[in-house]
Amino acid sequence: MHLQNPPYQIPRQPTRPPIKRRVVKLRRRKPVKLSRLKYGNIFFLIIFLISISWTATIPFRNRRSPEPPVITPSPSLSPAYLPPPIVEEDLGFVYNVRHLPNQVYSYQLQGIVNEAVDLARRKGLPAESLSISLIDVSSNKTHRFAGYKNEQLRYPASVAKLFWMVGFYGAVEEGIVKNETAFHHHLKQTIEISNNDAASRILDAITDSKSGPKLAGEKLENWLEKRKSINNFFQAAGYDNIVLSSKNYPIYYLKNPGPVGRDVQLRDDSNKFLKNQVTTDHAARLMYEIYTRQAISPKFSTRMAYLLTRDLDPKVWKNDPSNGIKGFLGESLPTNIYFGSKVGYTSKSRQDVAFIRTMDDRAIYILAVFAEDPAYAKDEEIFPEISRYVFDKMKAMKKR
Repeated sequence: MHLQNPPYQIPRQPTRPPIKRRVVKLRRRKPVKLSRLKYGNIFFLIIFLISISWTATIPFRNRRSPEPPVITPSPSLSPAYLPPPIVEEDLGFVYNVRHLPNQVYSYQLQGIVNEAVDLARRKGLPAESLSISLIDVSSNKTHRFAGYKNEQLRYPASVAKLFWMVGFYGAVEEGIVKNETAFHHHLKQTIEISNNDAASRILDAITDSKSGPKLAGEKLENWLEKRKSINNFFQAAGYDNIVLSSKNYPIYYLKNPGPVGRDVQLRDDSNKFLKNQVTTDHAARLMYEIYTRQAISPKFSTRMAYLLTRDLDPKVWKNDPSNGIKGFLGESLPTNIYFGSKVGYTSKSRQDVAFIRTMDDRAIYILAVFAEDPAYAKDEEIFPEISRYVFDKMKAMKKR
């Protein structure tokens, strides 16, 4: 009997023991805490931080405080100098400072003013076209003044905006301007960069007399009365014959290169166009009243002084085409003083009124210079020369 072969069987492979894998735990490096730094490293870190801080603050060290100074008004010398009492009545829209500042004429200051005029003469500039007012406010007892053609009315150009600023806050105080904050940007543009568009809107708000087409009859008379109210605002307070009712041009948002429409209808008694007219005494007085915190109110005077404050550092103003420093009273002065100003300029005139105070109080004064002639408009050196001369003399007076 034939036996069948047994079924084929796959031989078993010998079983291998399981491979034991070693788990390696990765340890994350913890950030080194400051407390674990070595003392040497800490020391160098501190030195590095101090050096960075020192470098970053270089432009801001040894700079004057932006806080405008406060000057106390000169007290009366005797009962004979006391102004008559103010009758308390509603005078309407009128500037609150009704009396001239109590200041004493000074022969010493007059000598400084006369020499400043001679500076212009020696350069061949017409002295008859020049006006100067100088007020020394460094003493708490007596404020002294002097001037040259200081009561002569001249075209103020953009110095008129100084008066419009005061008029604006007077309108706020009187309730004529209801929403003061709506005009903050315009006021800033008017004073800081002398923007005519912004100034136009400010004058409109003060007088409620917007520019537009010509008017006739009663409408014209009402419009003229409103626009001229800014003149009466100051005239009723002793700013004799001042005129501030004409706008500065060009005004771009109105597309007006000069006065048109009803603005041309502003006429004086002789039917001539009513140009703005201001004396250097007017400008110096108003600056005086702002810095003695009398203009409208102490709160508003402080705001106005901030708007007038200028930084004399050339790094700040040199590349600014709208700066009021180059060619004016501030250009030649040290940078470490307080300086507030409002300038005016046309192709036929140059004007500036400034408040100057040294940090050591050796010199504290107001200087207003108007020059109504094309020769002064072209000469960018005469105002800085006059200003530096006056500054050096005012400082020297306190050393004696």
